[in-house]
Amino acid sequence: MKKILKIFLILVSSLLFLVSLFIFYFSRLTYHHFFYFPKTFKDSLSLPKTDHLNFLLLGVDKRDDLLEKTNTTDTIIYGQLDFDQARLHLFSLPRDLWDFSLNNKINQIYPTASQASNSAQKFTYIQDNFSRITGQNIDKVLILTTENLRNLADILGGVDLYLEQGFVDDQYPNENYIKNPSPQIPVYKTVTFESGWNHLDSTNISEFVRSRKSSDLAANGGTDLGRINRQQQLINALFDRLKQQIHSNPEILPNLYNFWQSLEHNFTDVELFTYAFNHFSTLSQLKIVRHTIPTGENPKEDLIYHPPYFINRQWVFITKDRDFTTLHNFIDSSLKK
Repeated sequence: MKKILKIFLILVSSLLFLVSLFIFYFSRLTYHHFFYFPKTFKDSLSLPKTDHLNFLLLGVDKRDDLLEKTNTTDTIIYGQLDFDQARLHLFSLPRDLWDFSLNNKINQIYPTASQASNSAQKFTYIQDNFSRITGQNIDKVLILTTENLRNLADILGGVDLYLEQGFVDDQYPNENYIKNPSPQIPVYKTVTFESGWNHLDSTNISEFVRSRKSSDLAANGGTDLGRINRQQQLINALFDRLKQQIHSNPEILPNLYNFWQSLEHNFTDVELFTYAFNHFSTLSQLKIVRHTIPTGENPKEDLIYHPPYFINRQWVFITKDRDFTTLHNFIDSSLKK
């Protein structure tokens, strides 16, 4: 009996030592003190378990150069993480969708929110407006810049993505001209992505996401609608690559955590621990469900359409009703399928 007890104590001591060693290693690489993560885990146990999480992903390309001065959002995605069904529902909204309540495009919500006096007010403004637009209560907001995207690509070692239809954009802003405006440097450059497999990394991933001048047709990669389709494809590819890397190369976890900390969002570490530990099995089996909102120029068929006139001298999309009721109904019914 004493021998069994001794073996048990040795095993427990060894386990505690390994756990402590991991905490020390992870804390050091993520610039936290040793007790930060144990306390965060303890605090997460007191939070209630949720069956879903509604969030908003905003992609921002902050520019302040001779070609463009903007802080608007190029990517606007409403997502619902359904823990019970192990599904991640994604709905992309066109950035040129007109909001009659704000008398502006929805891509102006983030720049307006950024003028708030503090972070809490900024996120509240974003959440309130997109909750009204989508008909869903937005719990959290995540903001991703093109620089963030390049950093993520580096951490993951790039990502491979298959294109049914390749595209060429000969009006893509030339970063060399932006850095050093000169008559000897072309204002625009040509970017090419072939049909079939393409490897995206920090050198070309922003071009893939931002290009929208390759064609007049969304099916050929041009226009904002074509860009939305590519962005959704990229999210799928990044998600698959992320799962693969975590499984095969767990050493990247501290880098991923530091990357997450560099982003603009209103998640807390306690909340992240709660999601991870309450729904670990669900998250490991998570499947992405992409919902395409009918968008085009035909008000009889398209839920979001381009009217045959400008609003405030701007090219816009609108919905069939000013309060977004049809959009609410589409999202509701899609989430219930």
